[in-house]
Amino acid sequence: MSTPKATHDDLLDEGFVASQFAQSDGDAFNAYLDKVLKSASLWVEQKCSAAIYASLAEETYAFDCAVKAEVAYSSSVLFRRRYAVVDAAVVNGLNKDQAALLAELRKKESDALQDATYWLGEAMQAAGTDDSGLYDGSGMASGIVETGRYPSPNRALGCP
Repeated sequence: MSTPKATHDDLLDEGFVASQFAQSDGDAFNAYLDKVLKSASLWVEQKCSAAIYASLAEETYAFDCAVKAEVAYSSSVLFRRRYAVVDAAVVNGLNKDQAALLAELRKKESDALQDATYWLGEAMQAAGTDDSGLYDGSGMASGIVETGRYPSPNRALGCP
């Protein structure tokens, strides 16, 4: 496994602090971030291959995109963990503000994972690799969906 391209500072620049995760010790929070960054680098490395991940040179667009992919993936994980911390702190039911915060954290987690996939695709394209495996589906759909109780007029013409 290669070392992560992103750093603690990259995650701190996103606005994450120890107190958001019920931690007061800076060293414990750094160890926490190390685990998240390792997970993010493994995700990026697995998607683009170990050889390509290791070959991404600093000061290149591909490297910068890989950093952004790792930061976005890490943000997704941290938003999910932040959600768990906030949810665990709720004592008696949700008031309106807490419900809105939890909904926003879920949205941010989903958005961050989409950003990670986008930046990973950019990194792969910049490294000269096909990124089509990152996205679901082929962009093509075929078939007939019947709704209601009446058959499709195409059936009378012999079409499926």
